[in-house]
This record gives sequence, structure tokens and C-alpha cells, in this order.
Amino acid sequence: MLNYLTEGLTRAKIELPEETLVRELRFLEELLRWNKRVNLTSVHDSNEAIEKHLIDSLLVMPCLGRIKSILDMGSGGGLPGIPLAIAEPEIKVDSIDSVGKKVHFQKHIKRLLQLDNFTVVQSRVEDLNSAGLGGKLYDLIICRAFTSLDTYIGFAAPWLKSGGRLLAMKGPEGCDEIIVARETIQRLKLSNPLTIEYSLPFSAANRQIIVIKKPKVCMSDDNRG
Repeated sequence: MLNYLTEGLTRAKIELPEETLVRELRFLEELLRWNKRVNLTSVHDSNEAIEKHLIDSLLVMPCLGRIKSILDMGSGGGLPGIPLAIAEPEIKVDSIDSVGKKVHFQKHIKRLLQLDNFTVVQSRVEDLNSAGLGGKLYDLIICRAFTSLDTYIGFAAPWLKSGGRLLAMKGPEGCDEIIVARETIQRLKLSNPLTIEYSLPFSAANRQIIVIKKPKVCMSDDNRG
């Protein structure tokens, strides 16, 4: 498994220390082990899971830049939040999901891998104001296979810092979703979407990362008032 993960990341031009890759695989092993009794993912094969879960999550890393905080919306079994928290220990990652069994699994991973930079909260995204986040704003908000782009933007934008970015991980349907979301993007005064296209290293499955930025403002953005 380690060689397969290393080869896939090498093809994607991503380098991580071996000890980090071992921790990534420990997470994946637990995901697949729990999945036998708790439905966390439709993927059961270990190599397929390495590509579609670990590698796909880590392919976001070149898009992160110099940030301090990430909110993973609708994270399910912890994707991409947990792989990113393992790979980037200096970045605080908050993970939100409404399903108890998935939140329980993520808390198990936090304890198992001692992920001090990772926090998981059980909440629906529309209820985040009462979820104990303390009015936090984030440098980057990300979602993967969560909801439509238009709906995601509406939920995520209020939690984004001035100058922060929304990332949506999509398949080929991303371009069509941009068309539907344009009115919301304009209403919220966000930037025009940037689409980054890529392929997974083994299956060559097509993927997209849609990046939308919240313009910087001059006044303090510490509180939303």
C-alpha cells in the first residue's frame, strides 16, 4: 500500500515524508475497517481507496497556499479534511458533518493519530451559528462530493475571511454547476470561478477543483457583526 500511494503521489508531483504517508494509510485502514460495519464509503478495495480518497484529497495541497485554517463542509468520513490535517500539521482543520456515525469515526481518528490540529463538529451546515464555532472565519473552505456548487457557496460564503477562498472538488459536472451558480456568485460579490482540471494518476478519472475567492476589504473582518 505504501508503494502504491508513493507512486500515485509521485505521478502527481506531490512529495510527503514517509512517516506522513504511513499515517495517511493508517487513517485509510481504519476507514475501510469501520466501513465493514458502518457505511462510510462506497469504496471497499484498498488500492481504489488510496487513489479516490487519499490521493484525490492530497491533490488539493498545491491550492492551499499560506493559510492557517480550513473548514471542511459535509466531510463524511473525513475527506478531504483528515488527509490534509495529517499532511499539514500547522494548519487548523475543522470538519463538519451531520451524521453521528461519521462524526464518531472522525473523533476516533483524531484520538488514534493524535491530530491536535483537527476538530470535528456534528452539525448541519445551515445550523453552524449554533454549532459552537464561536463566530470563526476561515482562510479556506472546502467540500468534496457534498452538494451542488450553488448550494455550497450559499452555505460557505458567510464563514469565509476577507480574501479567503472556497474550493469545490468536482467531477466533470463542475462546469455545468458553475453556470447554475453564477447568479449566487454575483449576488455575494465573489470572484469569477477558476477551474483547475486534473486526472487521477492510475484510473485517469477526470476531476476539477473550482476556486472562488472572497475579495479583500479594508475594514477589519474579525467579526461579522
